[in-house]
Amino acid sequence: MNIFTAPFVNALFGFYYLFGNLGWSIIAVTIIIRLVLMPLVLPSLKSAKKMQELQPKLKKLQEKYGKDKEGLAKAQMEFYKQEGVNPLSGCLPNILQIAVLMIFFSAFNMVSGFAEGKITRERVNEQLIQQFKASEEFKFKDSFLGTNLSMTPAKALGGGLSPSLVLPLFLLLGSGLLQYWSAKKMMPNTKVDETVVKKVTKDKEDDMMAAMRTQSTYMMPLMTIFIGFNFSIGILLYWFVNSAVMAGQQMLMAKIDRK
Repeated sequence: MNIFTAPFVNALFGFYYLFGNLGWSIIAVTIIIRLVLMPLVLPSLKSAKKMQELQPKLKKLQEKYGKDKEGLAKAQMEFYKQEGVNPLSGCLPNILQIAVLMIFFSAFNMVSGFAEGKITRERVNEQLIQQFKASEEFKFKDSFLGTNLSMTPAKALGGGLSPSLVLPLFLLLGSGLLQYWSAKKMMPNTKVDETVVKKVTKDKEDDMMAAMRTQSTYMMPLMTIFIGFNFSIGILLYWFVNSAVMAGQQMLMAKIDRK
């Protein structure tokens, strides 16, 4: 039994027995994953939000120290310490998402491989607890809203325009838009940045950093859409629901901050 993928395989089978549909099973598992990770992710999101709010003060430090990079670095570290924030903590949600995605990818491949007859019942049962073991009569269906979840959008597109393309295109575009919205919400106030940047060093280093930040905001959603064409639709369903719940957590956090 693989200690990493087995819990995901069991969860997918357990909810499949409950709902009788792999798509709803993926949605349920994804929501539970986000809820389990919430205690780790929310503090990171709060820290990233705080970093966003501190940008004007950071810009003033950059203006004060100019080209004195060593002095600026020390001043920034002291500033972070006083404000009680970790500038790297905002990376945690992305790292967790990638790690969980890789594990879920392996688990889903095993489940979909079993549904297509590419993986034996014995191999799948090795990952399952006694209550979830698949009997010889058990038949796994891997369709959702009329679409084969094991198929990739690229393969579906190869068959020409058809109703089976609706779901993968919706998941791809929806995931990209949700990621863009989340990234945009976490970006510093560009109006403040533009006002202060004009007074900063002549080497335009801050302008370059702002440009890179803006490019990443647009590039990551576009890369998700591009790379997603070669992922199975089941993985895209996971990624879409994951992005939607992530956006919901951000809105919840913003609402709490306003109160």
